[in-house]
Amino acid sequence: PSLSFTSLKMSNDSSEKDILSRISFRRVTAEDVETCAQIEADSYPPDEAASLEKITYRQTEARDYFECAILDDTKIIGFVCSTRCTEFKEESMATHVPNGPLLAIHSVVVSKEYRRKGVASKMLQAYLKKMQAQNTDGSIQSFVLIAKAYLLGFYVNCGFRVIRPSPLVHGQDLWYDLDKPMMTAPTIPKDDESWFCKTEQFKRPFPEVKPYLEEHKMWVHSLRNDGVCITSGYRVDAQGKPGGGGLMFLAAKSYEDALKLVQQDPLVANDCVEWELNGWIGQVGDLELR
Repeated sequence: PSLSFTSLKMSNDSSEKDILSRISFRRVTAEDVETCAQIEADSYPPDEAASLEKITYRQTEARDYFECAILDDTKIIGFVCSTRCTEFKEESMATHVPNGPLLAIHSVVVSKEYRRKGVASKMLQAYLKKMQAQNTDGSIQSFVLIAKAYLLGFYVNCGFRVIRPSPLVHGQDLWYDLDKPMMTAPTIPKDDESWFCKTEQFKRPFPEVKPYLEEHKMWVHSLRNDGVCITSGYRVDAQGKPGGGGLMFLAAKSYEDALKLVQQDPLVANDCVEWELNGWIGQVGDLELR
């Protein structure tokens, strides 16, 4: 019997890993709304599930914050949707405020047959990372949501903190307020880090470089959201015209660590630039990023 149990557990683990490796994420389109509304209806009691009208509103007015999980690039098996608000109150459940400092997550749902396989966790983590990468102007300060007691552990494991029993009334059960501050990039090196500087010049025609330049920007945004002290830009002439080449400052524990990071830069990895990496030691004053 113990051998059979072990075999079953290994089979379940293998099946879970297989499903997770087949999932991708993308923005929800108008054509996806009915499918998402059905998953929503299957996931909540009738007095808690968002209506088709509400799901449609969120996709129309807050599409940048509505992402779905796709199995094998074909089937929607879950989604996360949010709207922005200034305060997380009853009204925020129905209205999207485009410049609101809070991103209120309304639904984190997975189709019944794919639950308890790690899908929700992977989906939410991917969502949080993408939303942080999109928050380039820093206008969103925090994620907020309400959850029932039995889901608090799930959200805490995803980086949320429990604030209090929620004053919001949603259905018949007690809910709890949770939040997760948006990560902000450090502005100076840590005690065990030093400054490094990468200079570069394009070695390929700009039309060939442009796609990788966009990837480079997203790469830097992603690193900043992951807590790396880094900034990137380009040098200009007296008239403000580019052409002087790129300049990137980053903090790392050693030259080797800085080099390893720079080699992941899409501009470097795709042989778009001639580049050089040096340590930087301030003699008068110091650097602080913003």
